[in-house]
Amino acid sequence: MRVIYLLAISIIIAALQTAAYADEGQDLYNTGDYQRALKYWQPLAEQGDAQAEFGLGLLYETGHGVEQNFDTAQRWYRKAADQGLASAQNALGAMYANGRGVAKDDVQAAELYRKAAEQGDVRAEVNLSGRYEWGLGVPRDISVAIAWLEKASSAGNAVAQSNLGGIYISMNGVKDYSKAAILFQKSADQGYPGGQNGLGIMCSLGLGRPKDTACAVNWYRKAAAQGYPRAEKNLGDAYLEGAGVEKDISQAMFWYRKAAEHGDLQAPKILQDLIQGLEDMRSVIKG
Repeated sequence: MRVIYLLAISIIIAALQTAAYADEGQDLYNTGDYQRALKYWQPLAEQGDAQAEFGLGLLYETGHGVEQNFDTAQRWYRKAADQGLASAQNALGAMYANGRGVAKDDVQAAELYRKAAEQGDVRAEVNLSGRYEWGLGVPRDISVAIAWLEKASSAGNAVAQSNLGGIYISMNGVKDYSKAAILFQKSADQGYPGGQNGLGIMCSLGLGRPKDTACAVNWYRKAAAQGYPRAEKNLGDAYLEGAGVEKDISQAMFWYRKAAEHGDLQAPKILQDLIQGLEDMRSVIKG
């Protein structure tokens, strides 16, 4: 009996040590010490530790401490996901959603997000809500999307708060400007650019709060400083129209150019029209 007892204790200690090492690897990753994180995680992952397997996947996906390799990343994520690790299920779901290291598969992405979300992984809850909002891999269902966003928002997730605010002002007649303003404010207060941009829109249009274009510009500027393309485009609009700031075509063009560089779909056409307008004006002046 004593031998069995000692064996059980040794197994528990080994498990605790493994968890401690895996957690230390995450701490090292978070502080940017990727090489040491790799050294901690590699042997543990090879022994089948799920958290370490996820850590290696993270290193290979981001290219931190190793050469970036999406195929290797998805293989390590899969090992951890198969053991039920929610963070790995969410990460592997994202790889299927974006076609990184695997063929793009919306159904697989949604299923993996669901597995992680049902374990309470907040990021997966947000990702799963997006599947339902746009009907990707699942039937489109705004009510289900809202339910998952409400769950993540209640946990304080800034992305969920911003996304839920967006639904309350735009989707399928679901309108609740007061709720949207509160959610955008909570998200913005955490520094999330989507929430800051959303709050700027509410101020600009006077939805859920008094109309205040200067307030709108203030929030757009905060989000634009983080490279958020929609806020950069909105800031360009403000300078073009002189709404909340002094009208300034050069500043408008500057922000439209930034928005275009960061992927906003409307900014390139607006910028092109402004450039063409200026060229036409010069031609008229020259006679």
